[in-house]
Amino acid sequence: MGKRNRAALLPTNIPQLQNLIKRDPLSYKEEFLQQLRHFESSRAIFELKPEEHSTDFQDLINFIAQVSPCYPEETKEFPDQIITLLSKHYQILDAELRRTMVQALVLLRNREMISSTSLLSLFFTLFRCRDKILRDILYNHIVNDIKVSNQKAKNNKMNKTLQGFMYTMLTSAEGAAGTGSENAIAAKRSLDVCIELYRKNIWNDAKTVNVIAHACFSPVTKIMVTALQFFLGNNEDGDESEDEDELPDIKAMQHKQNVSKKTKSKAKQMEKMVATLKKKSKAKKRAETFNFSALHLLNDPQGFTEKLYTHLSSSRERHEVQLMLMNLISRISGIHKLTVLAFYPYLQKRLQPTQKDVTQIIAITAQSSHDLVPPDVIEPLIQTLANNFVTEHCAAEVMAAGLNGIREIVSRCPLAMDATLLQDLTEYKNHRDKGVMMASRSLIGLFREINPELLKKKDRGRSAAMNMRNIKPSMYGESNNDADLEGLQLLAENAGEGGEEGEDNWDGWEEASEDEDEEDGEGWINVSDDEADLNIKLSDDENSGSEDEDGNKKPKAKRLSANRERRLKKKGMLPKDDDSETIMKEEDEETKAKRLQMEAERKEKLAAAQLLATTKILTPADFAKIESLKLAKQADQKLNPTRAGSGKRPAPTDENRAEGEVSIGSIIGPRKKAKQDYAERMESIKNGREGREKFGSRKGSTERGSTTNKEKAKGKNFMMIAHKREVREKKKMSLREKQIQLHAHIKKQKMMK
Repeated sequence: MGKRNRAALLPTNIPQLQNLIKRDPLSYKEEFLQQLRHFESSRAIFELKPEEHSTDFQDLINFIAQVSPCYPEETKEFPDQIITLLSKHYQILDAELRRTMVQALVLLRNREMISSTSLLSLFFTLFRCRDKILRDILYNHIVNDIKVSNQKAKNNKMNKTLQGFMYTMLTSAEGAAGTGSENAIAAKRSLDVCIELYRKNIWNDAKTVNVIAHACFSPVTKIMVTALQFFLGNNEDGDESEDEDELPDIKAMQHKQNVSKKTKSKAKQMEKMVATLKKKSKAKKRAETFNFSALHLLNDPQGFTEKLYTHLSSSRERHEVQLMLMNLISRISGIHKLTVLAFYPYLQKRLQPTQKDVTQIIAITAQSSHDLVPPDVIEPLIQTLANNFVTEHCAAEVMAAGLNGIREIVSRCPLAMDATLLQDLTEYKNHRDKGVMMASRSLIGLFREINPELLKKKDRGRSAAMNMRNIKPSMYGESNNDADLEGLQLLAENAGEGGEEGEDNWDGWEEASEDEDEEDGEGWINVSDDEADLNIKLSDDENSGSEDEDGNKKPKAKRLSANRERRLKKKGMLPKDDDSETIMKEEDEETKAKRLQMEAERKEKLAAAQLLATTKILTPADFAKIESLKLAKQADQKLNPTRAGSGKRPAPTDENRAEGEVSIGSIIGPRKKAKQDYAERMESIKNGREGREKFGSRKGSTERGSTTNKEKAKGKNFMMIAHKREVREKKKMSLREKQIQLHAHIKKQKMMK
C-alpha cells in the first residue's frame, strides 16, 4: 500500500494511527488533532443520550488515553472530561462503556497525569454501580494505588482524606433498605479496601481501626460480619499463603535450564529469579516493626464493648452472628480487663449441654473472665458449669468440657473458686474416661501453683506443700509486682554464669503421700505408702491393747498386723518406736532448713532483680537476652515437665493465649476416637476403593502380549493370502453356500452375547 493510500485510511483506522503516533508523534500531530475534535463533537452528542452505547465514542476514549503522553498540552482537559461524565451519568451508562472510561482513567493515573485523591474519591463513588467486574477493577486499583503512594513514606494528607471519605461511605449505608441496596454495596467494598490496607500494614493507625469498628454496628449484616471477622482475625492466614505462592520456583527453573538449550535470555531469567529470592530473604531477616493488634487501637474499649452488648441483647441475627458478637465482647473484655456485668448472666443462660455450639460459648465465657471481674459475678458461672456438665448422668465428653471450662475460668479469676466445689471436682482424677481424668488432674495442677490451700492435703504435692507459705493468693484488685520482674531475675541470674543453671534447684519435686501426717507448724514430712500403712496399724494396735487388758480378744487382722510389725522390726526394716520419733524430728529439721534456704534464695533473686531495675538502663541487647532466656526456660519446662525447681507446669501450647483467646481444643481436651456408625463405615470403605482394582480373579482381564494368526490375516495385503486354500474355496462358493455361512455366523454371534 502506498503512503498516500495509507494516509487516506488513517482517520478511520484508529489502531494503526495509534501505532504510528507512538513511533513519531510530531509527524502525525494533525491527524491526532482531527481525532480530538471528533471526540469533542461525539462527547456533545453523547451527553444528550448518555444511556446509549456508542462504539465509536468508546474507541476514541481508548485512543486518546493511549496517546495522551505524546501530547500532554492538548489532552490536559481530557481526564476532567471523563471524570465529569462518570460523576454525572455513572448509574445509567452502558456497562462496557463505563468500564472503558474507568480503564482509561487508571491508565492516565499510572502515567501520573491525574492526582490520586480526585480519582480515588470518584472510584469509591463508583462502587455503587451494579457491575461486579467493574467493582473488582476499582478494588484492585484502589489498593495498589494507595500502596504505591505510601511506599516510600506515609502520605498522611491523602490517607486522611480517603479515610474520611470511607467513613462517609459507611455511614451512608446505615439507612440502607437491605444488603442489595447501592449504598450497602459501596459500603461493603469500601470496608474491604480498608481491611486489606490494614492487613498490608499500610493503614495501621488507630483511625483506620475505629472506622472499621463503626461498621460493627451496621444494620447491614454483611458489613457487620466483615468487621467482626476482622477483629476476630479469621482471615489473616490467607495473605501469607498468597505471598508464598508468589515466590518463583527456583528448583524447577534450574532443572529446566540443565535439560534444555542454554540461551542468554534463560540465564538472565534465572539471575532475576535468584535476585528476587535474595530480596525476599533479606526482607524476612530485617527487624520487623511491632504491629499492635487492632483491639489495642480502639479509642474507647469500654464504651465500644457496652454498645456491642446492647446490640447483641436486642439483636435478632442468626445464631452464628450472635456467637461472633459474644466472641468479640469477650476478647475485648479479656485483653483490656473490662467489666460488663450484664454480659455474664447472658452467658449463664446458654451454658447448657443441649445448647448449640456450647463448647464455643464455654470458651467465650473463659475469655471474658479476668482478675478484675468481681468473684461474685464469676462464681454463678462456675456453679452452673459444675451442675449442668460435671455430673455422673452426663456423657464423658460433656464432663471433660465442663471441667476444662472451669479450669480456664479459674486460671483467670482464681478467687471465684470455692474450696468445697474444688474438692468435689478433684474426685474425678481417677475417672474411667481419660478426658475427664486429665481435666480433673489439670485442675489439681493449676491450684498447686496458684492456691494449694483449697486442695485436699493428698492432692497438694510435695513441692506445693513446701512452698505454701511462699504462695500467697492475691486479693481482689491486688496486683502481683513480682511477676513483672521475672525477666530481670533471669537476666540477673545469668549475668555472670553464662546462662548455666545449677542442678541443686531441681531437688524435692515429689508428690506428697496421701496419708501424710498433719502439719506441726515446722514443715512437712514425707512418708512412704508402706510406712503410712504401718503407722496406721500401730495406732490401731495400741487402742486394741487396752481392750485386751479387759479380757477382750484381739481381732485376727490386728493380730496379723502386729505380728508383721514385729517381724519387720527384728529384720531391721522398720525402726523401733523411739527411733522413729527421732527420725521424724530429724526430717522435720531438714525440711525446715530446706524451706528456709529456698525462701532465702527467692528473696535474694528478687532483690537482685530490683537492684538491676533501679541501677541499669536496659539496652536492646538486654531485651533480646531476656527473650532468649525466657524461651530457653519454656523449652526446658516442656522437655522436663516434672523437674523440681521449675515451680510451674509447662505453659499450655496455645499461640493465641497472649491475645486472650481460648481455643475450642483446650475446652474439648483429649478424647478417644468415637465409634463409627454404619453410614460412616460404608463411606470410608467406598473412599478406600477409589483408584483400586476391582476385587476378584485377574484371569482374562489382562491384555494379551500378541494377536492370533487369524487376526493378523485380516490386516494383510490380499496378494499375500491369495494363494491360501480358504481364499480359493471362497471364490468357488455358490450364493446358497454363502447364505448358509452368513446365517451360521449371525447365529453364533447371537449365542455369544
